[in-house]
Amino acid sequence: MILSRYLIQSFIVRFLALLFGLVIFLQTLDLLATANTVLAGGGPPAASLVRYVLLRVPSLIETVAPLAALLGALTAFVVMATNSEIIAMRAAGRSVLSLVGGLSAVGLTFAVLLFVFSENVVVQANTQLEEWRDNGFKTAVEEPVTGQNSWLTEANTMIRVGRIQRNGEVLRDLRVFRLGENSEVVDIIGIRLAIWEEERWSMFEPRRLGGTGPADAPVAWETNLRPEHFARFANQAPNQLSLNALQEYVGEASMGSRPGYFYATWIQQKIAGPLALALMPLLAGIAAFAHHRQGSSVIAVVWGITFGFLFVVIDNILLAMGQFGSLPPAIAAWLPIALFATVGFWIVFNFENTGARS
Repeated sequence: MILSRYLIQSFIVRFLALLFGLVIFLQTLDLLATANTVLAGGGPPAASLVRYVLLRVPSLIETVAPLAALLGALTAFVVMATNSEIIAMRAAGRSVLSLVGGLSAVGLTFAVLLFVFSENVVVQANTQLEEWRDNGFKTAVEEPVTGQNSWLTEANTMIRVGRIQRNGEVLRDLRVFRLGENSEVVDIIGIRLAIWEEERWSMFEPRRLGGTGPADAPVAWETNLRPEHFARFANQAPNQLSLNALQEYVGEASMGSRPGYFYATWIQQKIAGPLALALMPLLAGIAAFAHHRQGSSVIAVVWGITFGFLFVVIDNILLAMGQFGSLPPAIAAWLPIALFATVGFWIVFNFENTGARS
């Protein structure tokens, strides 16, 4: 128990210190690059910069947390190996797997905290920051514009809105495309203006623009979309949506500006992404234990960073494939973690049974 507490405490202290340092470093670089743009919005200089930092920091924490976990575990293992503490732990009967597993358990706890933090803080901060950026970092707007040239999908209907105003209650220059059974366009309707009044849409100057349907068919747009759907769904990036909001983009009655598999991939990624915090101690353990007998901490650090970089590259490639529909969403989000966890535990188990005797 004393050895476990010592190792876990070393990891937690290093993780928090590295997380704080990385966030400060990246925030400083980001602020140097965007300070002039933020100040050009015309708001109070100090207040505008502070607001930008407060809205940007949550996203940076979410981004660098896995890297901080990797470096925290790696430095903890390397320092212990340099001081022969790992040999002492092994002599006391502690297995490599138990040491790595203990840190992975701590990483899993951090992963849960990161998921809650992302859902309750990062999503709101990203949304506010993007709205402020779209407004030119001004403190006020005369007429809010939620989105321009936005695409949404409702069942077998695709809607393009030229301009969304008043929190989705005013839509300008609509194009409604109705799709047939084979995804062919059967009707195209143009609407100059649609206003939400008395719980329904009032349309102005609707006209048929094309399609394969009867030319004398009535021009009508029947929809269950409400103003909040347009205000929330118009061109919003996945990092501005919570898990519950993303679930409204998938299913038979899905709505959104992109295909359903794009949002389904991000639903899986919302859950799988934070689990990288539990995987990073395993990758660090592979590098540290594989090279601690060689007496070279530099090699261990290089290999640890290489493993982490390789994971990030593969994760991003598979995520992109899932977003474009080339892979099932679950495979795109979970395969990197499953692959590296399986290989990692196999290497540690193999070292436990063969490396310790070499």
